[in-house]
Amino acid sequence: MALSQEVRPPSENYRPRSRWDVIVIGCGIMGAAASYNIATKGLRVLNIERFGVNHEHGSSHGRTRIFRTAYYEDPRYVPLLRRALEAWKEVELKSGKTLLKMTGGLMIGRPDGELVAGTLKAARIHGIPYELMTASEAEGRFGAFRLEEGLAAVHEQGAGVLLAEECVRAFVGLGSESGCEYRFSEEVRGWKARTQGVEVETQFGTQSADRLVFCAGAWSGPLLKGVVPLQVERQVPLWFSSGGEEKFTPQEMPVFVAEEGDGVFYYGIPDLGHGVKVARHHGGKVGEPDKVTREVTEEDIAPVRSFASRRLKGLDGPPISSTTCLYTNTPDFNFAVGPHPDDHRVSVVSGGSGHGFKFASVLGEVVSSLVSGEKLDYDISFLSPARFGRRGPS
Repeated sequence: MALSQEVRPPSENYRPRSRWDVIVIGCGIMGAAASYNIATKGLRVLNIERFGVNHEHGSSHGRTRIFRTAYYEDPRYVPLLRRALEAWKEVELKSGKTLLKMTGGLMIGRPDGELVAGTLKAARIHGIPYELMTASEAEGRFGAFRLEEGLAAVHEQGAGVLLAEECVRAFVGLGSESGCEYRFSEEVRGWKARTQGVEVETQFGTQSADRLVFCAGAWSGPLLKGVVPLQVERQVPLWFSSGGEEKFTPQEMPVFVAEEGDGVFYYGIPDLGHGVKVARHHGGKVGEPDKVTREVTEEDIAPVRSFASRRLKGLDGPPISSTTCLYTNTPDFNFAVGPHPDDHRVSVVSGGSGHGFKFASVLGEVVSSLVSGEKLDYDISFLSPARFGRRGPS
């Protein structure tokens, strides 16, 4: 299905002022998933995206993302993840696309560190199968890794790789088939709550709807007018040549997260045809999304290359490719998902904080329930945007 990414100027087919049931702002992975799920309710949905499908300015590109279930960040995420895994498989079937490759996952760190202890806690609370390994046991099982004694590794079968751009394409294709209209290269400049709904202003005019959903990623902060305090953080994933070695294939190498010290985390994904992906998780520069430096420098490369050389056997050459992407962080690094504190006709899906992509399949369902007034199947109270209080002008 071809989807135009060009600017759509006003024409006889363009209605500068139309009425919709729901307007979704943003067509990254969250906006794409939300738009599709809302459209399946029979609601008339308009998605407005300032760039195009799978653009490289935001948070949803970069070829791959990790999926895992034993969630060290907070066990409260696990019920959402269990449904997310089911939903990803359902979207695969409906779209005819391969979106998820199960590889297993390895969480590496000190036994008493945040990563290993948190993973074990989530697994035990929710009855998730796991295997706790010593460093030598992990090295013996998975030939890609180099781990010194004193480290531990938690292996989880229910982990794998999401193919990022394919996931976005799948949701946009299914959304189009379900009746959602997409307008790309159209920038939202503001919005207003009205008695009869909400109005959204773009460079082409004003659109009206009964309900509004914010999925604008790194550009959400100003649009949300201080309701959710967000920081945009620059990240630099790198890809390294595997040299064709079998130990780096998805059949032999699990996805991994490694805690190297207090607050220092790296992650990696096996070679799916583009090299082994390795990156630091957080620790990037904070700034404005439209002013982020896109050039990858030696300062970006050096710590990741050092980690890869230290932890992955034979992965000691320079990177073969790289990209920049953005994390949109909340103060507590939990998502902001739920009704806007000032107007329940407005829903917020923001603040993925570097770990949101894997949840898109279930959060799309959550948002569709919010806008249609259905009872939620999950407790998302800990993600409420209202938890921050107001930090800016209304």
